[in-house]
Amino acid sequence: MKTKKLLLVDDDGLILADLSHGLKDIGYEVSLAYSGEQALQLAANEWLPDLAILEICMPGQSGFETAQSLKYMCIPSIFLSSHTDEAYVKQAVSVGALGYLIKPLEVTEVIPTIETALKRAQEIQQLQDTNKRLDGALETSNLVNVVVGMLMERHHLGRQDAFELLRRKARSDRRKVKSVAQDILAAWGTFNQLTTEKP
Repeated sequence: MKTKKLLLVDDDGLILADLSHGLKDIGYEVSLAYSGEQALQLAANEWLPDLAILEICMPGQSGFETAQSLKYMCIPSIFLSSHTDEAYVKQAVSVGALGYLIKPLEVTEVIPTIETALKRAQEIQQLQDTNKRLDGALETSNLVNVVVGMLMERHHLGRQDAFELLRRKARSDRRKVKSVAQDILAAWGTFNQLTTEKP
C-alpha cells in the first residue's frame, strides 16, 4: 500500500516538530511548511500531498485561504486550531475541510481524523472520476446520435442501419466511432458552408 503523504502547515515550529515526529513514527511521509505561502510552493513543486493539515491563524495567508488554493489543486485539507468558535467551524466547512482538530492534542488523537479524511478524500475523487467518465460517455452518445441522424437523412436509412454504416467506417479505419463521427460532423459543416455561401 502506498505511503500516505501529509503536509503539515503551522507557524508554531514546536507543534510542527512534535506532530511530524509522531506521524513519521506511525508511517506517514510528512513535509512541513511554516506558512500558507510555503505550503502552496511545496504543492506547486510537485510534492503533492494526499492531505494537508493546516493551522487556521497564521501570519500572511490564513489556513482558510491556503485550503481554498489547495482545493483547486485537488488537495484536501483538515484544520488545526485552538479556536472552538462556531464561526470558525462554519468557515472550515464552507471551504470543504474534511476535519477540524482542537489544539493542544496528542498524535494518537489525530490519527482517526486523518484516516477518516483520507478515506473521504478517496471517495470524493472516485465520484469525480465517475462523473467525468459519465460526462464523456454522454458527450460521445450525443455526438454519435447527431451523426447517425444525419446519415439516416442523407442515405434514407433506419437508425440501426445508419449506426452500422458509421461503425463499419470506424472499423475499416481502425478508429473509434466517436473520432469518425467528429470527422463526419466537421466535413458536413464545411460542405453546408460551401453550399450556402453566396458569391
